[in-house]
Amino acid sequence: MKLRYAIVFMICLLGTTESFSQCKFFTQRKCLPALEPYVNNGQVNTTTLFEGDSADLKMTFYSEQQYRLLVCAHGSLGEGVVLKVKDSDDVLMYDSEDKGESAFDFMVNSTQDLTVTIMAPKSEEDYLDMPRSGCVSVALGFLNE
Repeated sequence: MKLRYAIVFMICLLGTTESFSQCKFFTQRKCLPALEPYVNNGQVNTTTLFEGDSADLKMTFYSEQQYRLLVCAHGSLGEGVVLKVKDSDDVLMYDSEDKGESAFDFMVNSTQDLTVTIMAPKSEEDYLDMPRSGCVSVALGFLNE
């Protein structure tokens, strides 16, 4: 019986590692090149989201620096992954929902922490009650002047 649990545990562990590796490869090949002419600062957050899910990130942005915030999603989630940026007072600074854009170029006047929210769209098609999932990455770049 213990052997069965050990085997199941190893299969789950290997599946998780494989999923992470696929997301990392996807990010390196598809997302990071889209930052150009901005330079990636090494800050890339990657996760797997199911349709209808969302994730929040707290990120620090420094004054007088030009930034590009890019959300990049695997095609299995479909089009329309939403990127929202709010300040510390919960004031909405950017919302890509009606714009259909995956990148937000901006500069802050003073150093501040912002909340970045990504939301995977809910599919209107029903695939045997199985929610779709895919890799979603948020990459941050700065303009090197």
